[in-house]
Amino acid sequence: MFNHRLPKLNDVLSVYAVIATMLFAWSALLFFWYLPSWMHFMLIGEIAATFSYVIVASFLEGLSFLLFLLVLCFFLPPEYLRDEFAARGTALTLPIIGMIMIYFRITNENIARIIFSVTGLVISLVIVLLFYFLANNPRIKTALAALADRFTVFLYILIPIFVLSLLSIAVQNIF
Repeated sequence: MFNHRLPKLNDVLSVYAVIATMLFAWSALLFFWYLPSWMHFMLIGEIAATFSYVIVASFLEGLSFLLFLLVLCFFLPPEYLRDEFAARGTALTLPIIGMIMIYFRITNENIARIIFSVTGLVISLVIVLLFYFLANNPRIKTALAALADRFTVFLYILIPIFVLSLLSIAVQNIF
């Protein structure tokens, strides 16, 4: 019924691969940043449980961002997003998630949070629009689609890690 409003499954998987790789890499970076201090007061099992929760949260964050893109795709005319979903979805994903990562990395102090929230919003919108309109260039569109397609290989690693983490959480909460 709604198949004519949504992109092809291969394009959706390609864009999700970009989203998941960015979020898993960011989560793993933060996890390993805090790991040395956790080793002083947490047991190995607690650290593994924390890692499982981080992985599952990253997976769900990625799905929610993908759902956001699919809702945009559903409501916008097909030529805006659906027809070239791999390229344009990647063009939206890279700057949005990248700016969120930068925002959370920079804003450790209150004054930086205030400055970045006002100027960062304007800069983020400009970057997102720039990426999106650059995706209309045939060479850049091809490059973005190819990049999204290359990221699909990471799903072969990330999905089994998610399944193992989900099983770990289920076993922890049952026993």
